[in-house]
Amino acid sequence: MDELTSLGLILLLALLAGHLVKVARIPEVTGYILAGVALGPSILGWVSAENLLALEVLSEVALGLILFSIGSVFEFSRFRRLGRQFLYLTLVESVLASALVTIGVLVLGQPWQVALLLGAVAIATAPASTLMVIRECDSSGPLTENLLGIIAVNNLFCITAYAGAAALIDLSSGIGGRSIFDALWLAVFPLLWQLVGSAAWGYLVGMLLAGWSTQVKETGEMLILLAGSILLCVGVSRLLELSPLVASLAVGATMVNLSRRSRPLFSTLAGTDPPFYAIFFVLAGADLDLALVPAMGVVGMVYVGGRSLGKFAGAVAGARWLQLEPSVQRYLGFGLLAQAGLAVGLTLAIEARYEAFGPSVSTVVLASVAIFEMIGPISARFALVRSGEAFTAPREEAPA
Repeated sequence: MDELTSLGLILLLALLAGHLVKVARIPEVTGYILAGVALGPSILGWVSAENLLALEVLSEVALGLILFSIGSVFEFSRFRRLGRQFLYLTLVESVLASALVTIGVLVLGQPWQVALLLGAVAIATAPASTLMVIRECDSSGPLTENLLGIIAVNNLFCITAYAGAAALIDLSSGIGGRSIFDALWLAVFPLLWQLVGSAAWGYLVGMLLAGWSTQVKETGEMLILLAGSILLCVGVSRLLELSPLVASLAVGATMVNLSRRSRPLFSTLAGTDPPFYAIFFVLAGADLDLALVPAMGVVGMVYVGGRSLGKFAGAVAGARWLQLEPSVQRYLGFGLLAQAGLAVGLTLAIEARYEAFGPSVSTVVLASVAIFEMIGPISARFALVRSGEAFTAPREEAPA
């Protein structure tokens, strides 16, 4: 099947699946993912691996738009008021999830390198599906605000943890005739490039977007300007081996702080980007390999259990320490289970960088992503509905 036919089929079946899952009170994003699983190589094979590769650029653009929207969380007035709270909550849940996974994998007798890498990847929380559920529920309140703050900061923590683990593994393997300072620089430089370089590039694109937006009056022209900026941001990030995730987040953060037109732009974007999001999640579902789930073994079960327990316990402990609202203490952990894009990206990087450990990490993470992408959106919707922050809460029960 050619790419255009696949794209049309993806959009139509995403719409159908989104309507069907509403009957079961399941988030639309879960319907999109299930539609992708059905269309993909795992079941029907109507969307082939070649189609997925050809349409990958659309997924990256959609993810860029999602991270751009989440960047609005870094509005200076809001982050000055709640930034320390977001950072503390993210630190506690990230460290606990990583520690439980690392210790559990070590107890099973796996190499310490595999344990460290899995512990770092366990930190990642998928921002895309969580944001989609928040939009679908039209939720607002303390739980929603804290969820947005955590998913904005969480993946920065994950990239830092992965870079630290990779640096430690590289240093332990020997300096290969180089001085210790050269070896340390080669190990640490990827972290600086991925974080500082990506943020700097995103800031430059954000300044371009904010400055040009003052000369653009019509909504359509503003959307053209936004689309061009995001495409430029993602494209150059791929070319320079930067992080499109961090760069897109920085674009949104820069825009919301430098332009008075940012709020109308974010609102307009929310009404025009659903086709990209539908494509993104259907392709994400089609890319899931369900055959890996039975093969994940005990290590995979420890990864899923340790990550889930760490996210739940860390969210509860952090919220109680900060004396946040009871709804935040009770339900925040439910909104942190989803895992997808960054985890998969890091897995591919691990496979390319470490031939000895790549297969072990890849099997566990990719199988776990298939599980977390199914239950994560449902769990997040459950939290928003039960907390009373979802617009649908007064009219329906939370999903079982």
